[in-house]
Amino acid sequence: MSFTLEIQLHADALDAMKGYLTRALPDVKSSHRCEALARGFAFRTYAAMKAAASDLSADGTLRATGEHFTDYLREQGFEVAPVAFYRAAALAALLSVHAREPLLTVWGMGVGELRRHDDGRWETYDERMTRVAEARAELVADSSTEAFLLALALVQRLTPTTTVRPGSGSYKLKHIAENYVCDYPGGGRLGPRYVSNGLLIAAAVHAGYRHSGSLNRNGFHDINVNFNMSKRAVVDLDCEVRPDGAAAQDRRAREAWRRTPSYYRAAY
Repeated sequence: MSFTLEIQLHADALDAMKGYLTRALPDVKSSHRCEALARGFAFRTYAAMKAAASDLSADGTLRATGEHFTDYLREQGFEVAPVAFYRAAALAALLSVHAREPLLTVWGMGVGELRRHDDGRWETYDERMTRVAEARAELVADSSTEAFLLALALVQRLTPTTTVRPGSGSYKLKHIAENYVCDYPGGGRLGPRYVSNGLLIAAAVHAGYRHSGSLNRNGFHDINVNFNMSKRAVVDLDCEVRPDGAAAQDRRAREAWRRTPSYYRAAY
């Protein structure tokens, strides 16, 4: 299984993708990188893509197709995998979520409780805001793109429900995602790998899920949220991804108990 990635194109997203490809593919000529990027989003030329990114009235999303990116570069004499293209597109998607969700950090909603220093002193407001800024920056770092794509592949296996409900928590889902065996479209292993709580939330938001959270007794945001997902569907997916996990073991135990003749069950 893999993911489908669509992004909203704007100037910042385009700059982010170009910057990532420069870092990831330094041996490819700049003009070839730009033209390949355009082909990956179904533009005939980079000039057309740049014009679309500058059009503030434009709406809708563009689908990332790594095959078109690699085909163009192959024509120019460069044999590359589509991984760099998808990670560049993921960075653009993360920037959009980052702008839409001002509380979201790499750890989740906010950064949790106040921290206490080794000398017993509680962190100050400025120290906390520095921690928030750092965690927000990490959310849109190059190193976050693969975990985001893995989480996206997982949540796309589910279907949104009408209401947000318990049993669909981000922390549970992030642990399922970390065990999800998944490849990039066109090849290349993507998961299993570590997925932070915040990147799972970012992937779900990008996929169109709604979420709700809460404040703890000290007035800080709980870093975990629930989504509009079916609890049963989440458990089904958990049992598939982690066949030896707690949910799968519990399900097998319940099924075995139901198959036990009633006269034996009555004895207990």
